[in-house]
Amino acid sequence: MAETIEQLKAKHPLPPSVDDAVLNRAQLAAAFGTSENTIDSWRRAGMPVLTEGTNGKAFEFQLSDCWSWKCARDEDRRTQDEAAERTVRQLQMELVGGAAEDSEMRLSHAEREKVYAVERQYIALSRERGELVPKAEVIALFDEVFSKVRSGVVGLPDRLVRDAGLTGKQVEQAVAATDDLLVELYSSISDLVGTEAEQYLEAAE
Repeated sequence: MAETIEQLKAKHPLPPSVDDAVLNRAQLAAAFGTSENTIDSWRRAGMPVLTEGTNGKAFEFQLSDCWSWKCARDEDRRTQDEAAERTVRQLQMELVGGAAEDSEMRLSHAEREKVYAVERQYIALSRERGELVPKAEVIALFDEVFSKVRSGVVGLPDRLVRDAGLTGKQVEQAVAATDDLLVELYSSISDLVGTEAEQYLEAAE
């Protein structure tokens, strides 16, 4: 990324609902939903640091700087992935004597088989590197997480009364809020993984 942080911030500002703040390493990891080790990795890769950490002094990060840097980095990676996919397709067509802009359906059956064989090898290698995850595994993971969240909500009233001393009315309000959140999560997950996930998610409700 050759652009300055100010240029990146102009392109990738913080969401309007998020206030800028100075965060330590643990807080930044929580904000991005990742680990502190990942934050260290990003820092070594060039993520802006407001205050360098030393013995007895924590690292400090400006959230808006880090957000813009990460957005630009993710955008660069998407561009690189798209370019790689185009290159793979071009190579596939070259291997069978076609042009990159040709439709594979214009090829003979034997030529298409060659293209598909190369593509299968590319997909297998991507999976080995952890770049691709089967959709069924993603759906199963969402199913497991959603089931645990749902179970926690079901047991929430008793726990709030026991541990927090809330009144019945307060518990009802808290449960209503979490139920609304579950509906939003269900909708987001369904949009992400498609209708195939609905049977798993509905079973978790």
